[in-house]
Amino acid sequence: MKDAGERCGTASHHRDRWREDLDLLPTIGANAYRFSLEWSRIEPRPGEYDEAAIALERSRVERLRALGIEPVVTLHHYTHPRWFWERGGWEDPRSISAFREFARFAGQALSPLVRTWVTLNEPVVFLLGGYVAGLIPPGLTSFASAAKAFEHLLIGHVDAAAAIRESSADARFGIAHNMLDFAPDRAERFADRRLAGAAEALYNRALLDGISTGDVSWVFPGQGRAAFRVAGLSDANEFVGVNYYSRVHMRFRSLLGLSGDFFYRDRDGRGLTQTGWEIHPRGLDRVVRLAAAATGLPVVVTENGIATGDDGLRRTFLHEHAVVLRHLRDSGIPLTGYFHWSLLDNFEWLEGFRPRFGLFEVDYATGARRRRPSADLFALLGKSFAEARTGPGLALSQ
Repeated sequence: MKDAGERCGTASHHRDRWREDLDLLPTIGANAYRFSLEWSRIEPRPGEYDEAAIALERSRVERLRALGIEPVVTLHHYTHPRWFWERGGWEDPRSISAFREFARFAGQALSPLVRTWVTLNEPVVFLLGGYVAGLIPPGLTSFASAAKAFEHLLIGHVDAAAAIRESSADARFGIAHNMLDFAPDRAERFADRRLAGAAEALYNRALLDGISTGDVSWVFPGQGRAAFRVAGLSDANEFVGVNYYSRVHMRFRSLLGLSGDFFYRDRDGRGLTQTGWEIHPRGLDRVVRLAAAATGLPVVVTENGIATGDDGLRRTFLHEHAVVLRHLRDSGIPLTGYFHWSLLDNFEWLEGFRPRFGLFEVDYATGARRRRPSADLFALLGKSFAEARTGPGLALSQ
């Protein structure tokens, strides 16, 4: 697995400073806040729940409600209890019931204060990074393992939604799907265009089509293919989440065992982010339209943001992506929300503490927060959307 040379530790100190962090939200006009539960703290041993851990989450939700801010809770954001991996992880069929019972407990504890749930965050990224490329836990390099885990994750989504609905009949569910804008690196080359299409099918379309029909066809050129049906999947979503950050350029390679490479190019002259990603606002328009057309569901942009130490660049990023949001809304796309990543600087899985995503800067040594000027622009843009009375408000993910 890739090692950034840093341990997460206390990260942004949010667990100790959550009250003051949540109090930042009204100062920037946010009307919703998306955050994740920590499964390993809440269920440290199979079937044993830590009442103090879930009480903390309920306190956070109650504080958000008191501030007039809609809590949006994510159940699975890559982390797991140790016992879950010891039992075989997502390849083991028992993973489905384990996730369902965790969801049931969370739903009973947080309903009806939480009405909107994201069951899975970026499952395709989790599978490719953890089961195919070996970059994050469980650190495997097996497409067959990834395919089995994919099936169990999606069944887990269906079962988790059903379990939470037992205590909150009007709860809304969706999956946050990371989407990239794929382009051929050499537009004149048929092989590059075909490779970009294959990447689109693997990365963007497979999950969207599964949400629409319940049938998943997942093909990784040179690695394998899988096809399975998930009963109830097409009825288990009230919205589809889109996490969008960048465009990727695909280049075919004829070397044995390799189908191609991908690159981030500064084709628009906007520069690259601290994570090396291209800034490409038009891609947000394309992937949101694709998600809406493929699923027939309302779309929530569940993540969008930039890693940069230049807050002027962040302000430009916010403005340009807000223009895309307004265009989508005005053209009739059912776009019902936008979450900016993120409120605070944070620890990134593969990059450590170097990337700076926050509207508020974090001094990792002291935990101090400093409001960046981009937070003022976020508030101004959010006000303009609210005054329009239709389309998405602006909110935060953390």
